[in-house]
Amino acid sequence: MVIPDFSRLDIRSAEELDDPGSIAIALLDAAKSAKLGVFVWEVAANRLLWNDAMYEVYGLSRRVPLDGTSWLALLHPDDLLRVRDDVIAALRGERPYDTVFRVKSATGWNYVRGTAWIERDAAGVPLRMAGINQDISHSQRFDALVEQVQADTDSQVGRAFLGALADALCRALGMGYAVISEVYPAHQPTHMRTLAFSQDGRAAPPRDFALLHTPCQQVYSTAGWLQLNDAQARFPEAPVLRELNVNSYLGMPLMGADGNPLGLMVVMDSLPVADAELARKLMALFAGRTAAELERLRREAEVRRLNAELEARVTARTEHVKRTMRELEAFTYAVSHDLNAPLRAVHGFGSILREDYADRLDTPGRDYLERTLNAAERMGRLLDDLVSLSKISLRPLNVGKVHLTQLALEIVADLQNQQPRPGMSVVIAPHLVVHADPGLMRILLDCLLRNAWRFTEHMPDARVELFERHQGGRREFVVLDNGVGFDAPTAEKLFAPFQTFQGEGGFAGGGTGLAIAQRVIHRHHGGIQSESRPGQGAAFTFWLPPAGELMALLETDET
Repeated sequence: MVIPDFSRLDIRSAEELDDPGSIAIALLDAAKSAKLGVFVWEVAANRLLWNDAMYEVYGLSRRVPLDGTSWLALLHPDDLLRVRDDVIAALRGERPYDTVFRVKSATGWNYVRGTAWIERDAAGVPLRMAGINQDISHSQRFDALVEQVQADTDSQVGRAFLGALADALCRALGMGYAVISEVYPAHQPTHMRTLAFSQDGRAAPPRDFALLHTPCQQVYSTAGWLQLNDAQARFPEAPVLRELNVNSYLGMPLMGADGNPLGLMVVMDSLPVADAELARKLMALFAGRTAAELERLRREAEVRRLNAELEARVTARTEHVKRTMRELEAFTYAVSHDLNAPLRAVHGFGSILREDYADRLDTPGRDYLERTLNAAERMGRLLDDLVSLSKISLRPLNVGKVHLTQLALEIVADLQNQQPRPGMSVVIAPHLVVHADPGLMRILLDCLLRNAWRFTEHMPDARVELFERHQGGRREFVVLDNGVGFDAPTAEKLFAPFQTFQGEGGFAGGGTGLAIAQRVIHRHHGGIQSESRPGQGAAFTFWLPPAGELMALLETDET
C-alpha cells in the first residue's frame, strides 16, 4: 500500500460540491448544529472534503485558503507522528481510527477527537475514509481537573479531606475562596459553620455565619445550584460578601442519605467565573463524597459524645459502688464489733443469772430468763449471718480449679459429726470440677447441703444427691433431696435473707443460708433456681459461666 503524503492533500468544503444531494445536505446541517466536523477523504485522489463545522473545530475562516501543509501546521508537533500512525493503521485494517490530538487556537491548544471508518473495494484496497472531528477541550479540561482534585484529596479522610478539597477547588477553578460548611441546628438550621475554609489556597480560621439574607440561605432552602456574578448587589445585607469583596458566587447543597441538606459547598471570587458550567460539574462530582464525610464526621461526633456520657456514667457508678462498699464495710464492722459487744453482755449476764440466781427466781422469772437467752442467741446467729452475707460481696475472687466432689464429701462429713444421721443416704457424683473461687464454693455447697440436711431431718429414708447435667447447652449442678419440700409462694422468698416460712408437716425454715448461696453464685456471674412440691423434696440447681468468660466478666467488674 502506498503511504499517502498528507501535505499534498486537496482540502475542499463539502458545501462547494455541485450536487451533494438533499440527504447529504441535511446530514451536514445536523452535524454542523451539533458542532461536529464531518470529513471524507478520497484516498486515491488524495482529496479531503469537509463541512463548515470543521472550520469551527480548527478555528479557521473559510476565506483563508487551506491545504495539507497549513492544516498539518495547526496540529501540536508532539501529536503529528501519532496521528499519522493512527491513520496508516486504520488504512491497513490494523485497528479503527479513533484518536485525540491537540490543535492550535487563539488561547492555546484545543483537544480534538477524530473517529472514522474506511470504505474498501473488493480487493480490500481503501477507497475513502469518512469520519468526524469534535472539539473535546471542555471534557478534556474537566477530566484533567478531576484528576488534579483527586490527586490532592485521595489520601485524605475526615477534616483533612475537607480541607484538601477546599484548597484543590480554589486551585482547579482559579477562585479566591472555597468553603465547605455544615448547617445547624439540625432541625431548623439558622447558621452555618465552616469545616474547611480556603482563602487564596491557604487554610483560613473556621467561622460561623448566619444564613439569613445570604446566598447560602437560598442554596439551603431550595437545595439547588446557585450561580451569581453580582452577589453583593443581590445580597446587600450579607456582611461577609462585602468583607471578602465577593461578587461571583457558586453554591451547591451537600445532601444527606435521607435527602435533607447537611451543609454547603461554595466557591467565591471578586471576578466573574470563567466557566461556571465546568465549576458546577466539578463540584457536583465531589459533592457526594463530601456529604458522606460530613455524615461520618457527625456520627463520629455523636459516638464521642455518647462515649463521654457513658464514661461519665461509669465513673459516677464506680464511685457510687466504691462509696457503697465503704459504707458496707463500715456496717459490717459495726455489726461484728459494736453490735455484738452489747449482745454478748446480755447473753453473758443472763447466763450468770441463770447459773447463780436461778433458785431465787420463780417459775415465770426463769421462763422470762430463758426467753431472753434464746432471743440473744438467735440475734447472735442473725448478726453472724448478716456479716457472712456482706463479706461475700466484699471479698475479692481468687479463681482456680475447684473439686466440688471433694468439697461436698468434706461438708457431709462435718454435718454427720455435728448432727449425726446414721440412716442418711448421700450420693455425690465423682469428678465434679469447676473454675471458681474455692472458698466461696465451699460456702455455697455448705449452704445447700446444710439446707437439704435440715429439710430431710424427719424423713425415714432421707436421701441427698449432688450431680451434674447438661440443659440447653449449659452445664448445671443439682443438689437434690427428698425432704418436706415447699410450695410456689415459699419458693419466691427462699433466697431473701432473714425470711421465714412454713414447710410441709409444720417444718419451719428461714435464715440467710440460701441468700448467701445466691450471693456466691451472683459473684461468679452465674445463676441459681429451685424446684419443689410439698412432700416431694426439693432441687436446687446452679450454674457458672465457662472459665474464659468468667475471667472476662471479672475483669469488667474490676474496671
